[in-house]
Amino acid sequence: MTERMMVEMAKAGRAEALEQIYLRNRDRIFHLALRYVRFPEDAEDIAQDTFIKAFDAISTFDLNMGSGFPAWLNQICVHCAIDHLRVRKRRWGRTTSLEALAQDPPSALPSPEQVAVGRGIRRRVRNAVGYLSPRQQAVFSLRYIEQLDIRQIAGRLGCSEGNVRAHLFRSASKLKGLFLAES
Repeated sequence: MTERMMVEMAKAGRAEALEQIYLRNRDRIFHLALRYVRFPEDAEDIAQDTFIKAFDAISTFDLNMGSGFPAWLNQICVHCAIDHLRVRKRRWGRTTSLEALAQDPPSALPSPEQVAVGRGIRRRVRNAVGYLSPRQQAVFSLRYIEQLDIRQIAGRLGCSEGNVRAHLFRSASKLKGLFLAES
């Protein structure tokens, strides 16, 4: 059965087509997820989320899309992996050893030194961003403050994704130069 036939059958609600799609793609999706996370258990969770989201949205898949179904499935997997990493980062902050977990938990409040350092860094970044062109400031803000992806920034500013990437590269280079000059 061809990929196109399987997708058409799956869009029609045929469970055996969904099963075939899963069987044909599960290893590739698992290994793709494993590239983003270190643990096979996490990769398994991401793969499951990928197939759940894909099967929920399969009716929206365009069979005439140039990149094809595997690329669409890969894209869903990458988004699931990124979401997983964001949740893990929010929940755990950084990876912790078992010995550290056995100790008393650290205070949730930052130390006065951490507060001072954080303020100093934020002040330096705000000052340095002032040296960027207005367009670079907008791109920098949308990317690193509002956490938008390249496509969203391009859409919001009405320019190409390549233009956004160029502004991000130039602003990062300029900021790096400013910070190195201060050191």
